[in-house]
Amino acid sequence: MKAISLRVDVDTLEGSVTGIPTLLRLLDKHQMRASFYFSFGPDNSGKAIRRIFRKGFLAKMRRTNATKLYGFKTMMYGVLLPAPIIWKRAATEMQAAKAAGHEVGIHAWDHVQYHDLLDRKSRKWLADWYANAHEAFGTVFGEKPLGAVSPAWRCNDTTLELQETYGLAYAGDCRGLAPFYPIVKGRTLSTLQIPTTLPTLDELLGLEGRTPDQVNREVWELVREDALNVYALHTEVEGGALFETFDAFLGGLRERGVQARTHANWLPELKAANPPAKAISRREIPGRAGWVSWEGPPAI
Repeated sequence: MKAISLRVDVDTLEGSVTGIPTLLRLLDKHQMRASFYFSFGPDNSGKAIRRIFRKGFLAKMRRTNATKLYGFKTMMYGVLLPAPIIWKRAATEMQAAKAAGHEVGIHAWDHVQYHDLLDRKSRKWLADWYANAHEAFGTVFGEKPLGAVSPAWRCNDTTLELQETYGLAYAGDCRGLAPFYPIVKGRTLSTLQIPTTLPTLDELLGLEGRTPDQVNREVWELVREDALNVYALHTEVEGGALFETFDAFLGGLRERGVQARTHANWLPELKAANPPAKAISRREIPGRAGWVSWEGPPAI
């Protein structure tokens, strides 16, 4: 049987307040469950402007029409507008995802600062980042998270070591093909990595002229039987301007008999298969500006 796990990354305040409810309606319509991962801290979306010097960033902004996807106000947070603390404005929407039967976990404290400056941040800054995110999760949901997924599929030795101290059942900090246990400085960690295995809508949209319908068809064809299929989406994109595209995507999954499973639901089987231990490397992938962490050694 073909199965897919829908990983929902919530990056911004707008994506929390308006994107979460939209996705909850779509998922309910198609009777599917997803795994939601929330950003809790300051929405510094405007500071992403420093990516202008990153190869491929402007091209991606043009082909995806980023202003339409994210909105002008969001793109001013942290620059011309104060950065709002997301969980204090969107706790109700976050709790609604859990009440509707979806899995909930951690995505970030300050998403943009982590995404852009990860390797320049001190161990203390990163330790505080994790502590703040876990504290906020506990405040909103009254429990500890089962899993967490990093912004932009980026991690390093320090983040993996810090994350290990929280006793999570799994994390999703990289791209790849199958679950594995990460090796850091010669030590195999106990936090299972569940990589995102499929390309995202915003990576493929407009790439070589692809239309939304073409992207949907391409991803449907990539879903493999008896394999880990993890599809990442964003409340700001699929829960915003491209919600109709995602509606069609979910409909296509149902027509093809693809079962939607949360990370938590799939986890026992993934662990029972005795995943291997692997190092994590970095590489660039089509449609993204900059590197992502990758399952296994560097490509030759």
